[in-house]
Amino acid sequence: MIKLSIVSEFYNKLLHRKDIKMLVDYDGATPKKTELLKLIADHLKIPDDRIAIVKMENLFGQHRLAVHCHIYDTAEDMKKYEREYVLKRQEVEVSGKTG
Repeated sequence: MIKLSIVSEFYNKLLHRKDIKMLVDYDGATPKKTELLKLIADHLKIPDDRIAIVKMENLFGQHRLAVHCHIYDTAEDMKKYEREYVLKRQEVEVSGKTG
């Protein structure tokens, strides 16, 4: 069983995204990033092509993750503004990225 709880949420008008920090409680093995991406999309009721998971950190001695993610208004905004290494980690095509 995996439980998501949002700790903080901030809308960044300049970059057209929400910066969200959340805690993820889980049983058993640590969830994979792809599994976590789908869970966040289901929890927030948005498509997963607009979510960039920036950081996942296991909290010592607990079955809990601290997750920082960016939720963009559109998938194009994500490709335009998100750092290239974050997009590559999630296997997002970055061919049109400049800069």
